[in-house]
Formats: sequence, C-alpha cells, structure tokens
Amino acid sequence: NNGPAYPSVVAFESSNLWIGFNFSKLPGNPQTTISKATVTNLSPSVYTDFIFQAAVPKFLQLHLEPASGNTLPASGNESITQTLRVTNSQHGKKSLVMRIRIAYKMNRKDVLEEGQINNLPQGL
Repeated sequence: NNGPAYPSVVAFESSNLWIGFNFSKLPGNPQTTISKATVTNLSPSVYTDFIFQAAVPKFLQLHLEPASGNTLPASGNESITQTLRVTNSQHGKKSLVMRIRIAYKMNRKDVLEEGQINNLPQGL
C-alpha cells in the first residue's frame, strides 16, 4: 500500500447493525477511493436476503462490488464485506458523502434501515 493512511470509521450503527468502512487509494489516482464496508449483525436473529445499497451526489461516481454473501449470522459471529469504489470529480474541493440503505429479512419479515454517512475522513 503506497497511498496515505486514512482512519477507519463507523459508518452506521443501529440496535441491529454495525457497519465500518476502511479506506485506501490507488497509487497515482487521488480522485478514487476504495472503501471496504464490513457489516455485522448485532441481533440474536439471522438476517437473510441482505442487500447493501449506496447513493452519492452527482459529482461522485460510485461502483459497488458484489457483497461477500447475503446471509448475516446472528450475534456478530461473521460479517459480510462489500467493496465500494468512489471517484470524486471535485477531489480537493468537495468531501465524500453517502446515503446508505440496508435491506434484509429477519424472522421472515422485511427490514429496511437507512442512514447518511457524513463522518468520512477528509482528503478522500
């Protein structure tokens, strides 16, 4: 890893879910940030049909890689990871911001959680 180090952040936390982001940059490409999201189930119930979605303003381009799985074991036993690649056309002028939506089934009921991520490190 030749790029600068960025602190990890807790991107989202509820009574049921914890999502952390780690960041890296591609050498020679400061506009693009690689974010690895780690999603952990805090509840005693298994989550199935897990889907992580993200939306960004127009000055950002977002590409979501496939998630590592779609079943999230109970009580933090395992996590799902997903890589996001964000390109900032206004790098150095505007910071990254992101809205996220997480959908899953818990006890055969559909659950939807949403949030805004505003605490991404400066310089991304």
